[in-house]
Amino acid sequence: MGGSSPWWAHRAGALALPAATVAAWQLASWAAGPDFLPSPWAAAGRALAGFREGWLWQELALTLMELAGGFAWAVVLGLGLGFALGGSALLRAAYEGPLVALYSIPKVTLFPLFLFAFKLGPASKVAFGAFHGLFPIAIYTWTAMSTVRPVYFKVARLLRLRPAAVFARIVLPAVAPAVVTGLRLGFNLTFLGVILGEMFASRAGLGFLLMSFGATFDATQILATILVIFAVALAGNLPLLWWERRLSRWSEQARR
Repeated sequence: MGGSSPWWAHRAGALALPAATVAAWQLASWAAGPDFLPSPWAAAGRALAGFREGWLWQELALTLMELAGGFAWAVVLGLGLGFALGGSALLRAAYEGPLVALYSIPKVTLFPLFLFAFKLGPASKVAFGAFHGLFPIAIYTWTAMSTVRPVYFKVARLLRLRPAAVFARIVLPAVAPAVVTGLRLGFNLTFLGVILGEMFASRAGLGFLLMSFGATFDATQILATILVIFAVALAGNLPLLWWERRLSRWSEQARR
């Protein structure tokens, strides 16, 4: 018995929002007319046709390559910066404010600097995506490190643990849930940066398709591309969200 809900209740709750979104989209399509707002089935059919014809695979592959490169750099730079500032009160006092202020700047205004540095090509989108994604990873990491209980480090000193052992056995398990949350947000913002870069300075990719179809007012193609972008974002978020919830449950059990 207990207070836990049956498994089917969780599944139904997870499907309620997507089902409501599709239903609202279909109703809006009927109200506005398919020429103005194509139905979800028309958009999904056009996306499948694009995959069958092959051209959508090429654009998707380029975006995924840029996303993978940008997210890899965001993880490396974000974790390095987060652990450096989290492990040093002096560095955090000196650089936390400027980094948070830099994070608040609308990053699309800085894209010309990335074009100047990396030229027109995939490298500028990779760098721009990494610039979007590294900030939440770094912020969540150094914030989590500042919440580690000092008693843990006292025990480590009593046990005479080496710095590597302190990091692996004390710091990393304590900050893991928050770090994974930062990774999930960093993935989303990296993807956003890549799409924005493709929209403004690219001749290929899903962002380029959005701009191209927008110029020709092809609503079905626009919505088909948006569905593909949504699928990529969902595929990246689901494993990170599962990992985040699992670590959170483990952390709560460890405190009891």
